[in-house]
Amino acid sequence: MKKKVKERGLGMVLHVVDKKLIVRSGKLKVKRVINSIAVTEDKREIGKVYDIFGPVNRPYVGIRVFEGIKEGELKKLAHKKLYVL
Repeated sequence: MKKKVKERGLGMVLHVVDKKLIVRSGKLKVKRVINSIAVTEDKREIGKVYDIFGPVNRPYVGIRVFEGIKEGELKKLAHKKLYVL
């Protein structure tokens, strides 16, 4: 039996740079987000959160993209919402 996993909103993708995504987030609990898996709305695993930076009230999140995800697919993620597991 598969365990149902609930995702939490991470934020909107602002930039795609060198197999990394920069996401503008809302309020985050940093300890719960670092090293989390980032997924799209259709629950496709995109990458792993590796950094949180910027202002405390609306930080930016850096995501390292997993191997095998094509650059064309990454560009389609611009201005889309991402979630964390």
